[in-house]
Amino acid sequence: MMKRFVVLLFVFLFLLFCSLPAAAEDVSKEIEKLKKEVENLLKKIEELEKKQADTELKAKEAEKKAVEVEKKADKVEKRLFKKADLYAQIRAFYLNFDKDKDHDNRYNYFEVYKFRVAAKGEVNKLVQFYGMIDANENEDYQAKLWEGAVQLTFLPELVVKIGETRTPFSRHQFVARHLSPVMSSDGNSFLPSQFKEALKAVDPYAGGYRSSQPFKRTNFETVVAGSIKDGMFKYYVALANEDRSKDNKVWNLNGGWGSATLSPGKSAKDKKGFEYDARIEFTPTMLGFKSEETVSDPSLRVRQTYLGDMDTMTIGIGYHHEKHLNGADESVYNSSSLTRDAWATDFSFEKKYKDYITGLELGYMYFDDTHFYQSTNGYKKGDAWTYYIDGHLIYGKKIWIGLPGIGVRYEYIDVDGEYRNKAGDVEKDLIYQRYGACLSYWLSSDTRLGIGVDYVNADDALKAYFKDKGWEDSTLVWYLGVYTQF
Repeated sequence: MMKRFVVLLFVFLFLLFCSLPAAAEDVSKEIEKLKKEVENLLKKIEELEKKQADTELKAKEAEKKAVEVEKKADKVEKRLFKKADLYAQIRAFYLNFDKDKDHDNRYNYFEVYKFRVAAKGEVNKLVQFYGMIDANENEDYQAKLWEGAVQLTFLPELVVKIGETRTPFSRHQFVARHLSPVMSSDGNSFLPSQFKEALKAVDPYAGGYRSSQPFKRTNFETVVAGSIKDGMFKYYVALANEDRSKDNKVWNLNGGWGSATLSPGKSAKDKKGFEYDARIEFTPTMLGFKSEETVSDPSLRVRQTYLGDMDTMTIGIGYHHEKHLNGADESVYNSSSLTRDAWATDFSFEKKYKDYITGLELGYMYFDDTHFYQSTNGYKKGDAWTYYIDGHLIYGKKIWIGLPGIGVRYEYIDVDGEYRNKAGDVEKDLIYQRYGACLSYWLSSDTRLGIGVDYVNADDALKAYFKDKGWEDSTLVWYLGVYTQF
């Protein structure tokens, strides 16, 4: 039994030994086969990953091209919009004047004071343009060019404007009147006619180009302007047509304006020179205040309120020079000409504090040699000067559909002149003061409703002149108004 077991064990071991090489050879072949299959599988995976990467790259490139096409389309759309950027403006009122039969033949009436259509755009980054056509009540709604110019933008620091543009003298010239918190500020459309007597020598509040006006809000000129350090400093230098006239250049001792007497053979319209205007502005941008972009946008106007969109502070200084009368009879006036030099300084501030928008403006303008005036010692050269202060407070959150606010303003006008009243007493200086207040309701930055009052009273020589003429020397005007731009 034992022997038989040993033989069987020997035979088993022999057969096992004989089968090992064959099994090892089969395993090796199987392993090689598996390796090849794994290699093929890895190649397929690598090919699939490569295809996926190519697909993702193509998708990214397609997305990038789509974005570029969208940007180009947006630029084209913006450019087309700029070329067709049209807008209109209307100012409508109900006015209630004090009665004065010698000046205002309408006392209570509705009017559309101004209707304007305008366009602006660009040819390219170098050339921009704009134009405004106005129809005003005081000119029987005859459509006239209010402004129009071509602007060449070489650099932010070097911009050239050619056409009829805002005279760069005081801030008043740049203000958008329809955005004023006090509707009657910066203009004389609400001023009763008799008070305009004092402004015939020089009217710093007049609007638009008029050949008979001694000082204009706009003029035919070339302006070189620039914005330095992102608007921290701005400058304007203008060369304009010189306008000479003998009208309203002499204030008589017995009252009223008259024309200057010229020397034989002389013409007051003899133009041989130019008018010069210059202005510089400073905005403390380092304190977080934003600069008003009157240099870069040819049609942009400064606002007395931005309704909280940005905090602003602007300090400005201006200079003006023009010979506006030549050939006067020197034997009468002790001078043959009048050359006006003028200076302006102004300050504008607006800042939003939490829910309240506060604003303040101060301004001063001085004009020398604006006219001759007759005195008890003969004729003298006269000057004119004015200053104003206005402020506003606007609630910066909507009540119903708009923002409510209030604005107030004070103006002082002083023109050299003497007047001998009926009693024989001589008064000096044509003076009036003006107070304004207005409650406004802003439906948008370009549309508002308002109700306000203006009170004006004459002093000194102007008051004595009114009294002898039987005119009102103080008036109260109240109004309802709508200003909108679309």
